[in-house]
Amino acid sequence: MNLRRRRKVGIVCALAAVLVAGIFLFGCTAGGGPRAEEGAPAGREGYPLTIVDDMGREVTLKARPDRLVSLSPGNTEILFALGLGDKVVGVDDYSDYPPEAVEVPKVGGFSNPNVEKIMALEPDLVLATNMHEQAVRRLEEVGIPVAVVSPKSVEGVLGSIGWISKAAAAEEEAADLVDHLKERIQKVRSAVEGIPPEERPWVYYEVYYDPIMTAGPRTFIGQLIELAGGRNIAYDAQTDYPEFSAEAIIERNPEVIIFPQWHGSESLTVEQVKSRPGWQQVRAVKNDRVFGVDADIMSRPGPRVVEALELLARLIHPKLFREGTGN
Repeated sequence: MNLRRRRKVGIVCALAAVLVAGIFLFGCTAGGGPRAEEGAPAGREGYPLTIVDDMGREVTLKARPDRLVSLSPGNTEILFALGLGDKVVGVDDYSDYPPEAVEVPKVGGFSNPNVEKIMALEPDLVLATNMHEQAVRRLEEVGIPVAVVSPKSVEGVLGSIGWISKAAAAEEEAADLVDHLKERIQKVRSAVEGIPPEERPWVYYEVYYDPIMTAGPRTFIGQLIELAGGRNIAYDAQTDYPEFSAEAIIERNPEVIIFPQWHGSESLTVEQVKSRPGWQQVRAVKNDRVFGVDADIMSRPGPRVVEALELLARLIHPKLFREGTGN
């Protein structure tokens, strides 16, 4: 295996790791809301408090957490959206949104956080994902509370925002945020609900190009395509991120092609996709409906999930949606 091939495989693995946190099934929400710890007197502002995270784990907070560490970009975006940015003392290397997150001390990669760096920051609460089993165990061994954020649906993202806000005493901010996000989701649903299934455009979302990988129906991206009024050409995939041949893409003949503009440091353009051998006969190429998008909003389980939904809706149904209005 040459160096270029190894680098591509590494990029695929890194992308897959990010996407693992966004494998969603619509309508299924895990975890529950916080409650006062049984048998303990209520302290200042309702603490001690026991929350149930998205993995069904009980996490007890002795006091309001004022030093927060996030181990994923989606978690970081949730914290900043709740107005808790000034309490975030550490984030993973890939947390780059909002721009203020770039200045926060880094605690390692998404899949391999540096536990020693996290401990040195003396956090009151660490927000991890289901990728961080080893780090969770080590941090809990030294008495640092860790909650796992791993929602199973778009609605589950809203639920995660809710319990995180209660754990960090930001419920008022969460109520406004969640209400606004729900309103935007409903606008998309209302706009596409009357479109018969057979009239919904076939959509191909390209997760990676070498080898060609797409998103199956059980993934976060697959769910967003359906919510936006499209039909996923990988509707029958048995795995979450199946490999497709170029011939299979041509045969399924999607009406819309959507792809990430960047894979690590490598870019991909609309013209490069259109010029692939044999793809000129695909409907999306013929009708100039090939679009590059920001992969971050498509794969991060945070508040921008609604931005991803609105973007897909505009690309799939341009006559129904006008950019910037969401309707």
